[in-house]
Amino acid sequence: MIDDLFLYRASDDYKQVIEERFVLPEYDKMFKLSALLQRTGLPVSVRVLRESGFSELTEELTECTSISSSIVHGKLDDDQLISNVELEKRISCYLARNVIENIDGIRLLDICLESSRAMWTKRSVESQLMAYNNTLDSIIDFLKDLKDYDIKYHTTIEYKGVITTDLYLNNRLYISLEAFVGGTVISFVPTQYDMPIWEIIVRHDCEIELYNHRLNKTIKNALRDNLLSILFAAPAKKEEVQQTIVETINSIFDINILPDDVCYDWGKDCYFLRQNKEIKIIDYFLVKNEIDKEQEVVKYTSLQTLLATLTSGKIRINSIVGMNDKTETNFMIEMIKNFRESIEKEGDEYILANRKFITSFSGKKDDLNMWRLYGDNARGVCLVFAPKSPQDGSLRKIKYVAEGDELILKINKLMTALKEKNINFCFNKMLSNQHSIKHKDYVNEDEYRYYLESDKPAGWYINNDNNVMTPYVEKDLFGNGANSFPFQLKSIILGPAMVAQDVNFFQIKTLLNVNRIFSINIEKSKISSYR
Repeated sequence: MIDDLFLYRASDDYKQVIEERFVLPEYDKMFKLSALLQRTGLPVSVRVLRESGFSELTEELTECTSISSSIVHGKLDDDQLISNVELEKRISCYLARNVIENIDGIRLLDICLESSRAMWTKRSVESQLMAYNNTLDSIIDFLKDLKDYDIKYHTTIEYKGVITTDLYLNNRLYISLEAFVGGTVISFVPTQYDMPIWEIIVRHDCEIELYNHRLNKTIKNALRDNLLSILFAAPAKKEEVQQTIVETINSIFDINILPDDVCYDWGKDCYFLRQNKEIKIIDYFLVKNEIDKEQEVVKYTSLQTLLATLTSGKIRINSIVGMNDKTETNFMIEMIKNFRESIEKEGDEYILANRKFITSFSGKKDDLNMWRLYGDNARGVCLVFAPKSPQDGSLRKIKYVAEGDELILKINKLMTALKEKNINFCFNKMLSNQHSIKHKDYVNEDEYRYYLESDKPAGWYINNDNNVMTPYVEKDLFGNGANSFPFQLKSIILGPAMVAQDVNFFQIKTLLNVNRIFSINIEKSKISSYR
């Protein structure tokens, strides 16, 4: 009987293969099975095995070997006879399956049962992993030479043997590099924005296969030397288009850019400027001042929301879909890009907005107008926060602009001119700052925003202000872990029109004490003129 089970994992950096060896446990019914076989002899009837309590050996079992030569022991019929060799294989597979179910699957690439196959399996896994890393390294090295491209990538192993690196180009999933080393998986892609443009598969024979989801095109047995020219092919008339963009921008703005300052985004099929050049145009939209640790910002909310927050210890951050001002999700969109992507469909603005979360603060502490607007008509509370770390850059001060501003008129002129020439153009830096820009009608709010992105909301609720279903995420208000809220709650101010203000003053203090939170000061509003 086979006694050895081998597991092959990827190292922490996914560069090497680590072999782990396990000795299979004893079959707990072996003594009973031996006694049965002494009476019946071999081969033995499947019906006899089942009636004698060994049905687990007659069901479907997968032999643990390399995926390219895996053997499935099918379910046996009662009238079949089973040989000694087949019975021993089924016992080994049954024991191995039970071991595997209790083994940590982190970075697990492949599994092999039997020492005679171990060396071949390990070499096969090592070859495929090497081909995978060589392909990834060539792509990363190419991208490192590019300037002003936002490049992100991360590698994961899922489903015990499926290794994937997702590579994002300017915040859009552009390439998924995959190797199905020890398993296969059928993945579900929730939206077209989660689908890579290029899917690259490194096969067991180390050949490379490419699939373009936009063109529905497969390229088999691609050569690694030609890979980059396929993935990053120059668009038609690139130099001519770059020159047109240069001439158009220079004619509108007091700036001198060169064709080399114009870059092409393969993921969105559009052109954009190098960051240092774009900033010279959109500098007006960027907030210069940094938020220091001593600076306080406040959030006005209801007493009910305060109770829920203190009781749960979590602060809720809502998606931008539920914002009261419906113009906020697309206020700058026509100034950011002048085109619609080929994958865009009706309702996509909600799909994307559901992954963007914002909570707002104000610089106006204990302010009468803010109490009226956001503090439950002054019956609620004003929460006073300060950044936990002076280096934290997640809080942004809002820049207020108007449609008639000279810069906005120039940007609109540029976008219109390029659109008329069928040139797709985008301001990337402005795209990353769009949620820090707001119409000047709201300037009196002195707003700051904490912004994050996530495709895994904690839940959904209905915004009572606009009756919109909205996802939300949660952060730990009082913790310091990976999911902690980056702002410290310093004090709670009770609204000037709060009912039973004196009672609630002590009730809030009692609730904090019960939860062993002693660092938060409780105050009453200093506004006495509210009516």
